[in-house]
Amino acid sequence: MGLGIFVALGSLFAVATWTLLDPMMLLRVFLVLCFAGNLLPYLRSGLWLGMARLEWFLFNLLAVGPIGTSALLWLNFLAHGPTVTTEHVVKSVESDRNVITYHFVDHHLDEFWFARSAYRDWFPIVGNGVRITEADGLLGVRVVVEKEPVVIGH
Repeated sequence: MGLGIFVALGSLFAVATWTLLDPMMLLRVFLVLCFAGNLLPYLRSGLWLGMARLEWFLFNLLAVGPIGTSALLWLNFLAHGPTVTTEHVVKSVESDRNVITYHFVDHHLDEFWFARSAYRDWFPIVGNGVRITEADGLLGVRVVVEKEPVVIGH
């Protein structure tokens, strides 16, 4: 069960930030997967596996939900369709200790601040724009495949 929590945290930082999905929708998917196993008849599922009712509930909450959500995120990200590359001029940059968040002139990705952010040590920060490569994932949710700073118009 502890593995499920670590898998979920790793996927949250590795894949969820590149997936253009509303965080509340991601939370709903996570909650459905956490509690869907509890809808199965306990005698045919939990008791058959030798678990008490509380163990079955915690197993679904801490293992099935996080691992299921992570599997869906990874599947959507890794099995994507054809990519589309666009370049966007940067209007302003918010800089924290380790994270840089871009704001674009054309308001691209305004509703997904995590997709506009990058860690400082990923690549050298040069240029006045960002080249973003996006694609539709296997499950129909758009993903950012690649982003890199570029010089636009010089």
